[in-house]
Amino acid sequence: MAARFPEGNQVQLRPRKGHDMTWSCDKHGEPIKLYCVQHNISICHVCATKNHQKPCKLDDIEDVIFQRRENLDDKKPKIEETKKQLKTLVSKIDTVKTSASRSIDAVEDQVKMTFEDKLKSVRDKKVRMVQEINEEADKEIRMINERRNKQIEDCNSEIEKEEQIIKDKEAKLLSDTKTIGEVVTKKTNNLSCKYQHVKNTIKNIESTITRINQHDETLVNEAPQVLASTEDNLSLNVHQNVSGCLHRIQSEAERVKFVEGKVGGEYYGRIDGYIGKWELVKSINIPSVVNDPRMRGLVSEDEMCVQNAINDDVYVTNINTQLTEKVIVGGVWITSCAPIDSNVIVCGKERYGVCTDDRLDRCITLYDRQWKVIRDITIPRNGDGITVYVDVDSNGMIIGAQFDQSDIYVINTANDKIVNTITMQGKKVRGVIQALSSGDIVVKTSYDEYTVISRSGKEKAVIQCDEWECSQCHVDKLTDTLYIAYWDEARNTNSVDQVSRDGIIQARGIVDYAQSDPLSTFTCHVSPSGNIVGCDGDKLLLYKKTFIL
Repeated sequence: MAARFPEGNQVQLRPRKGHDMTWSCDKHGEPIKLYCVQHNISICHVCATKNHQKPCKLDDIEDVIFQRRENLDDKKPKIEETKKQLKTLVSKIDTVKTSASRSIDAVEDQVKMTFEDKLKSVRDKKVRMVQEINEEADKEIRMINERRNKQIEDCNSEIEKEEQIIKDKEAKLLSDTKTIGEVVTKKTNNLSCKYQHVKNTIKNIESTITRINQHDETLVNEAPQVLASTEDNLSLNVHQNVSGCLHRIQSEAERVKFVEGKVGGEYYGRIDGYIGKWELVKSINIPSVVNDPRMRGLVSEDEMCVQNAINDDVYVTNINTQLTEKVIVGGVWITSCAPIDSNVIVCGKERYGVCTDDRLDRCITLYDRQWKVIRDITIPRNGDGITVYVDVDSNGMIIGAQFDQSDIYVINTANDKIVNTITMQGKKVRGVIQALSSGDIVVKTSYDEYTVISRSGKEKAVIQCDEWECSQCHVDKLTDTLYIAYWDEARNTNSVDQVSRDGIIQARGIVDYAQSDPLSTFTCHVSPSGNIVGCDGDKLLLYKKTFIL
């Protein structure tokens, strides 16, 4: 075994280039000259003669030292290149952090600007109302003054309520953007920590190489382990992995946007644009008297119209209060419904009995919020079908279509007149129709197919999937995203896919739940605030989307 010469027994050795002359054999006191490859040990000539004859393979110790130094030196360029790449990551992390922050800040600015305008509009309304009240009060002096003061007090109270509603909505949206910003910051900070860890690892490797290069014995004994450790650490493609994460963070942050619009005459705004993760946040029990519940549509943000398929009774379930109220006692089969404004609901229906004339009546009905009939709207009848589907577009117009026909009617709710007839080419209505905010219409044209058409009847996209048998499609009115509910036979669950209006499937199985009645129609509905409402046969299920990275 190699060691230092013992004191008092020093052997005068001829200096040899690149070799530590104080390194000798513990057993024989002879200089270390050779290296046994078979036993991985440094030896002197005596050791070689006595214990390391063939089949041992012997190398000159200087060659071994030279080779191992050369192996270590070969790693230096790769180490330097890795250090350069790590330096570039610092700049990239900061750039992405700044870019993501700008994107979030831009959304916040848009939210603030929008709600500042709305607050200004409400405050202007207050000024106008006060001015009108003052003008009227001046005419009647004392008596009018008393009434004016009361009216101003009521007006201020009303405006304060409206302002508070707007401020609450703004605060909710700003809170959502803050939460998203915190997710982005946490992710980028994690990447910064990963970068620092790798940087420290490289620094330790360099320090170890410098140390073992100082003595031949240390070099020979520790170089293999150092080389193996270096190779393991340098083989990690840190630059590529971190860069990929940064690209995804930036891409997801840039998806975030503020969307707004009117649905059913009411204003809605929210933070959206990302795919996100859907979480079940509430289950609402449906009373057992509703033997076979079928969702017909949201008639407000929180109210779902549900029909009992056994006796045709119609109910409304409030998602917030979880109360269910019967609103129609049998006698009508609803296919679809939608709010026109805060006071009126339109329903498409399947009419009982035979229809023989050229007009189809009692298949589109307007109801007030107490579900009292306001009036029926008549459309042309084509063929023998007596089933009509309806929806309401962003302009408050009713769109209605008869099952198994190619014509879709746009109806002005002010006078019940048909203002436009849209005719599909080569296709017929086979189920629900949905209006997009762009003006286009999504039509179920087969058991597993949906067609997007323009107001002129031009086909713009065909959305189809073999797995969507017996499916139903409903549209997010603010983003035009399609949510298609169907029975996933492979997983034995009711499933929902997310699809763009261009027909691109963005996410599969975003929501999955078992259904008590496998023969039931699978459907889901989307609230104006972007929540999904499903039904498993016993309960309404409310899902909300959260931002994830």
